[in-house]
Parts: sequence; structure tokens; C-alpha cells
Amino acid sequence: MPEACIHNCYQDRDPGLTHVSSRLVLKAAIYHGPGHQETQWIRAGTDSAGKWDVLWMRSDWVEETTPLAWVAKGVLRGRELHQALLRAWFQGAKQSEDADEPPYGEPLPASNTLLTEEEVAAIADQVWGDE
Repeated sequence: MPEACIHNCYQDRDPGLTHVSSRLVLKAAIYHGPGHQETQWIRAGTDSAGKWDVLWMRSDWVEETTPLAWVAKGVLRGRELHQALLRAWFQGAKQSEDADEPPYGEPLPASNTLLTEEEVAAIADQVWGDE
């Protein structure tokens, strides 16, 4: 099995990924100032060519669904895949954007997510630790 080389939107060029379908990993809000809340749906799925497993973001502020992190299809599976993609997104934000917290404001309640809010918080803690 190939090594899990995970790419992220902050450090790697998007290889032309196109969203087809995906499942919700995390629903979140980010605040851009008083009265300006953006809702983000962070989703996991494949690309249209079936070559990549991708963490996607859809927002109520932007029409496109954009790739956040991706790994070759089939290298990781299930919860391990979803956690690794989320971690790659967080690590990219930390390293490239000098972010001191996850790249969203707060999680929003959602049912049937692939990761729980606790799992998402644990991944953030792994990336940012005691900062």
C-alpha cells in the first residue's frame, strides 16, 4: 500500500479537483465582523476522476466547493482518513497562515457528521497543543 502523502490547500497546488459528492465531517461558523457570519460545511468525499479522497469546503459565501486537503484514493479509510484530512487542513493553516487556532470560528450543531465535535477538538489540540 502506498504511503499516505497528504496535501493541503495552503502548501500544495490544487491538482484540478472537482467535487462530485461527499459526506459532512464538520459544520462550522466563522465570523468576519459584526453581522457577518459565514457558515462552512466541511465534507469528505472523492474527486470526479476518482483519484483522490478529499476534504472539501462549501460556504454560504462562495458558490464553489473547494478542496482543503487530499490524499491518493484508498490509502486511508474511514475515521482514519477523515481525521488525517482534517489534521492536514489544520496543519496547513498553522504553518502557512501562522494560525493559532483552527480555520473556523466555532462548530455548529449538525447530525450525521463523520467526526464528533470532540474528535475535531482533539485534532485541533494535537495541532496547536498548549499554544
